[in-house]
Amino acid sequence: MISKHRRWAGPALGASIAIFALLATVLPDWLVMVIAGLLAYFAWITVTMPVRQADIVLREAELRLRSFVDQSLVGLYVVQDGNFVYVNKKTAELLGYDDPAQLIGLSVATHTAPEDLPLLLENHRRRLSGEVASIRYTYRAVRRDGSMVWAEVQGAVCEFNGQPAVMGVALDVSRQVAFEQASRLSNRVFESAGEGIVITDAQCRIEAVNPAFTRITGYPAAEAIGKLSRMMTGPGAQAEINRAMLEHLAQEGRWQGEMPDRRKTGEWYPAWLSISTVRNENGDITNYVGVFSDNTSRKEAENRLQHLASHDSLTGMLNRSGLMLRFSTEIDQARAWNRQLALLFIDLDRFKAVNDTLGHAAGDRLLIAAAERMRNQVKGGDVIGRLGGDEFTVLLDDPAGSGAAAKQAERLISCIAQPFVIDGQEVFVTASIGIASYPMDGQDAATLLKNADAAMYRAKQRGKNTFQFFESNMTAQAIAQMLLENSLRHALERGEFELYYQPQFASVSGTITGVEALLRWHRPGHGLVLPTSFITLAEQNGLIVPIGSWALNEACRQGRAWLDAGWRFGRIAVNLSAQQFSSSRLLDTIRAALDDHDFPPSMLELEITESTIMQDPEEAVTLLHRIRKMGVSLSIDDFGTGYSSLNSLKHYPLDNLKIDRSFVENLPLDQDDIAITEAIIAIARKMRLKVVGEGVETEAQARFLRLAGCDVMQGFLLGKPMPASEIVSHFAASHEPRRSLAMQSLVPSTR
Repeated sequence: MISKHRRWAGPALGASIAIFALLATVLPDWLVMVIAGLLAYFAWITVTMPVRQADIVLREAELRLRSFVDQSLVGLYVVQDGNFVYVNKKTAELLGYDDPAQLIGLSVATHTAPEDLPLLLENHRRRLSGEVASIRYTYRAVRRDGSMVWAEVQGAVCEFNGQPAVMGVALDVSRQVAFEQASRLSNRVFESAGEGIVITDAQCRIEAVNPAFTRITGYPAAEAIGKLSRMMTGPGAQAEINRAMLEHLAQEGRWQGEMPDRRKTGEWYPAWLSISTVRNENGDITNYVGVFSDNTSRKEAENRLQHLASHDSLTGMLNRSGLMLRFSTEIDQARAWNRQLALLFIDLDRFKAVNDTLGHAAGDRLLIAAAERMRNQVKGGDVIGRLGGDEFTVLLDDPAGSGAAAKQAERLISCIAQPFVIDGQEVFVTASIGIASYPMDGQDAATLLKNADAAMYRAKQRGKNTFQFFESNMTAQAIAQMLLENSLRHALERGEFELYYQPQFASVSGTITGVEALLRWHRPGHGLVLPTSFITLAEQNGLIVPIGSWALNEACRQGRAWLDAGWRFGRIAVNLSAQQFSSSRLLDTIRAALDDHDFPPSMLELEITESTIMQDPEEAVTLLHRIRKMGVSLSIDDFGTGYSSLNSLKHYPLDNLKIDRSFVENLPLDQDDIAITEAIIAIARKMRLKVVGEGVETEAQARFLRLAGCDVMQGFLLGKPMPASEIVSHFAASHEPRRSLAMQSLVPSTR
């Protein structure tokens, strides 16, 4: 009986034991004990029951065991010759199939990530060869839809249908793998983070720190762990701050801000700290996680930026922004203590001429030297700064009857008047100073500054190199200046500018050789305004470039109209400002004016002051050659009034030199003016240039210039500036130009 029982039961029981051995590695202990009891019961049946009865019982038990395996919460499978020959329902679910039968016969390789296939095949080989009895590993299984899942498998060799096979148990461990990867990443971040990280318990006692914590604070982990975090508890007065922080953390779960912390060396540093709370499932705080950085560099950068924002980069003085803040503070204190203040507005006279002549680099060195002189003249408690350009200001205490403001102004004027040595040359500038007093002339910084500015302009009108206290009527003048600027800004778009033309005559023949275009402004409510009233303002606010471009374009348009009407007038001379000359668009502007009106370049003459071309002689030579290459004539205006350099002048491609009216007005009585005029004419002759004398108002002046060799003259004696329509009717008869009566009287008769 026993032998018959064993003959049938041996294989079934062996397979069950093999499955149980695998299940025992992954199932809970209590379930393992249940299955072990069932297998022991099966073994007892095979020994004690009659064959037929045992056969029935064992077959029922086998069915139950198979059902248990199929319904198992772990995947069970058998692989033979690389294909699935048995899988349970859980394995099918793991690989994305609805029915285990769908997997039978499929290759295990098709359900394995290509990168992990060598590992899987090698492990199968090792088991089938007997190298290992059982092996456990993790790999990426490919699901039916192509997605991947991490599976942990453990398998051993078994027999299936009389042939060796690999039996395995599979578990989906995707969550565990993801968790482990996240944990490794977190550990890597924790260890390599540039910021310090400190983790405490709910009582702020340190549980963990990272290497950056040690690098910043100087405390190694061994010394920090177990101690209270000073950042979160803080000694003394700081404890109040930190208690508020902990209350905020309890309510919001997050806090960040700056607080002082101390390194192990005792050095204090600013720490930028961000803290978050960690809570358990009941909502109780279990931990605090703090991330902090050494904020020293950032604070230093902020201080540097604040310094740059409030200080002038050239002189190191307070700039306008910094000055206004200081002025407001000083005024508030003066109001509280019933003090009087004086604000001095300082402008350097003739600085622009030096800057234009010697160049901006030399101008900057002059400003630095002037600032240093003024700094040495003020007391420690006075406020001094640079408003911009060549404008400076000083704020000082000025007790009633002390005369402190006037004395300070005199000291500043005196120190500025001393010669400066810039690039080996002596340079002379002076200072004009306006003074406004608090509280009489203004209750706030802006008003004081505005009134001191108005007083400074009055000092310039009085002859410069002096100071002037503010007077109430100066405000009206300042308002008028502001209205002038506002009107000027709209003059171009409203078409309020017009060109007048003054004729130029050949000294010998008396014929018209050209006209000079002169700008006029028809300002509403003020009539015709001459350039002397607004050109300086246009240069200061940058409007001179568009106004100059308009004048050049209008002159070419008018010249074309005269040519079409048959009047041959010679050339039209147009003045270029220093800003126009330095504009990168000058050549395009000239070319566009000529092309737009089909005006011959040979009939256009551009007048440039010598101080303009002396700003950057090398660049000027290049630009003048480009203009000359276009066919446009070039003339130096106001020759002899600037810092002439004959060595540089000989390199310029010029056509004319224009003698300034300041030398002509005293001819032929002033011996110095005679000598200068004759020298200019002689220089022009040597350089093969024509000479134009301007400002001719008397017959004696005209006669002297003609006899001295001056080629061309213009002035009120010969013809005043006139609108385009008038100059044609006055000087053009039919198609032949005629001489003015004044010129006819000066030209010797040929009869």
